[in-house]
Amino acid sequence: MSSEAEDRAYPANVRDALLHAARALAEAGDNAPRLTAEILLGCALGWDRVHVLSSLPRPLSRQHWDQYVALVQRRASGVPLQYITGRQEFYGLDFAVSPAVLIPRPETELLVERAVILAREGDAGAIRFVDVGTGSGCVAVAFARQVPDANGFATDVSPAALSVARENVVRHGTDRRIELVCCDLLEAFRTLPSFDFILCNLPYVSSSDAGRLDRTVVDHEPHLALFGGESGTEVYARLFPQARLRLRARGHLLIEIDPLRLGPLRDLLADSGFTVDSILEDLQGLPRCIVARKSDG
Repeated sequence: MSSEAEDRAYPANVRDALLHAARALAEAGDNAPRLTAEILLGCALGWDRVHVLSSLPRPLSRQHWDQYVALVQRRASGVPLQYITGRQEFYGLDFAVSPAVLIPRPETELLVERAVILAREGDAGAIRFVDVGTGSGCVAVAFARQVPDANGFATDVSPAALSVARENVVRHGTDRRIELVCCDLLEAFRTLPSFDFILCNLPYVSSSDAGRLDRTVVDHEPHLALFGGESGTEVYARLFPQARLRLRARGHLLIEIDPLRLGPLRDLLADSGFTVDSILEDLQGLPRCIVARKSDG
């Protein structure tokens, strides 16, 4: 049994643990220290947040306190909360994430939303798609869940990323409709034309712009999925000719972009035989997604 001195070494209950953690997280600069403290305690205890909040007077064991302290210290050091919990919500679905993949962001939902609208407006029948640079698989899974007649592929050059994507396609019951492929861009697909939709959130930050990113992003998210070369357009410049060959007539290419690269990307699309249908803006009014189609479609 613990001595009285030992009992004072850690908080007596859930409420005290949360207060202690929230103070530490606030000092470390967390934007929502109390919420983060609640989520991390739930992670340490295997509870959801509602259970945490309804158990404030409940005693906390030393083992759970030590586990909680370790999680709080990781977050205070700058590790993204999503990498600690291993989860992130996207398009109303719960996705597994790890440091092998980018953390899904709300801006990318614009791409999925427009692809779903276009798929529902198109001709009846099965839809064939590919998500290039799938990472966690969030785009492919969300699209497939919203379009039951859609079947396709999700590609990535990273086996570690595809392992995360595999967990998510299984989790959301799309594993029979999405095949995961380890390859560079669209090089695995030799049959032409192949797809009604090509969906992409590829590396688009220029290496010279690393300084304008949040340090948490630069220090913890995979650079392979972040940086697209000196100009930030190199990966897309390689993709567009491949996509042009592999899209069916009236097929659509949807890409997430760096707002600073809109002009160069529009020029590259035109040079590759695409017509830009629309530019989607994020909540800040910045161009975030280009919707294009084959110029002869």
